[in-house]
Amino acid sequence: MKVVICEDECCWGDALKASISRWALNKNIELQCTDFYSSQKLVQYLNAHIDIDVVLLDISLRSEEDIDGLATAKHIRKMGNRVPIIFVTVDSARAIDGYLVEAMGFLKKPIDEKRLSLFLDRVVKRKKPERVFTIIAESTINIVRQSDIAFVEVNNHTIIYHTTKEEIYLRGTLNKVMQLLGCENFIQIHRSYVIAKSKIYRVKITYPYSVDILNGHEITHLPVSRNYINNLLEVYSDDVLQ
Repeated sequence: MKVVICEDECCWGDALKASISRWALNKNIELQCTDFYSSQKLVQYLNAHIDIDVVLLDISLRSEEDIDGLATAKHIRKMGNRVPIIFVTVDSARAIDGYLVEAMGFLKKPIDEKRLSLFLDRVVKRKKPERVFTIIAESTINIVRQSDIAFVEVNNHTIIYHTTKEEIYLRGTLNKVMQLLGCENFIQIHRSYVIAKSKIYRVKITYPYSVDILNGHEITHLPVSRNYINNLLEVYSDDVLQ
């Protein structure tokens, strides 16, 4: 597995590398770990190497251009690079900002190796071929990648797939949608909505409950019913700092 670390403090960078090496040894995974101390060198490296599996990025990184880790991640996304990013931070208050760049999650210093292992395990799992769904509408057959689906809604027996490229309309029920998509990467939050777990941006945990979904550069606000809030919080809690 190819891992890149960008951390401007040597002690934290060395600690991260040691923790990742222990994880790889325990999992019997071949590891290639590259580290940088500036955002400019990181961006240059990512431009030249498209096969990186994950980037661990200090969210408070200060480079020679005075660009922090969050701004660096935004630049990486603008380049069209969808590499998984895990932010490293001492300030948990900044963690939620990372969902603007669809960060995989956050690690708080000092590093919790159990939490780090969970994220790295997820990276390995994501390396499997992406699922592709065939969605048959009234007059079209649509081939849709799993990562393109933000959420699905039902309105008067009409199913609407909201994707990063378009909206797809067909007749059906959310039960049939869940049978097609499966529970591993999607979750029902309301009698009218199923969402992609990877698109969760923010959850309102006081009544009335709601969730914000990140679809491309747009945020969609959806209601969450009482019957589904606990299941949603279990998913969401995996990706935020406590």
